[in-house]
Amino acid sequence: MKSLYKAAAALYRTDPWKRLRPYHLFGVKVGKDWDWYSNKQPFPCIQFIGGDGGDLAIHMFKSQDDAKKTTGSRETIRTHNVEFLRVTYEVESLMFLSNKRMVTTLSLEKSGEDRFPVFDVVRCSTSGELEFRNPTVEELRFVYCVMKAVALVHPLLEEDIGAGPKYSRVIRFSPFIETVDVQWPTEMAKGNDLVAVTVSHPPNRGYESRNSSGCSTPRKDLEVQEEDAIS
Repeated sequence: MKSLYKAAAALYRTDPWKRLRPYHLFGVKVGKDWDWYSNKQPFPCIQFIGGDGGDLAIHMFKSQDDAKKTTGSRETIRTHNVEFLRVTYEVESLMFLSNKRMVTTLSLEKSGEDRFPVFDVVRCSTSGELEFRNPTVEELRFVYCVMKAVALVHPLLEEDIGAGPKYSRVIRFSPFIETVDVQWPTEMAKGNDLVAVTVSHPPNRGYESRNSSGCSTPRKDLEVQEEDAIS
């Protein structure tokens, strides 16, 4: 848990919510598909929530379609049978007593001055009710890698000034793809010390399309360290 909270704090310090909005969707790939349960990436599409107000969070979806279905102009839309993982940065004073106790007992790292990440998986049932569960160990391993990688690469996003209507307030970024090596903490390692994590915007963007224009993407080491959805 200490490594997970440390990664969450490092991501928080980079303040992705300053520029990123829910309609900015990112693809993430950690290692190979066969490294994960059911031979597929657990949550290959992510978004950042809270840049326009409300709780700061990261939502991780099983598909880009799921992300689009739940992305509203001001809040997340309840969509039947869509399950996603949340990392919510909660103010310490509002946390459940059990979570406070765990944080104190394990001496877990804060995010900012008074926030701690809370990890859960949310699913909207066919009746419209929200169901919650704790993430599995494998899901938390995936989240760890995503947070470590995104903390490094999101500052590299370049705003596409000429895209979209002239007076639109929607921020657009140039297509983007980067791969970094994330080092597993001891408690999460399964034979290999490093795992390659690829982050792309928009989701499903491949290296082929970028390389065809003469660009190359450097591989970085992390050891040390569009839809217009506004309606």
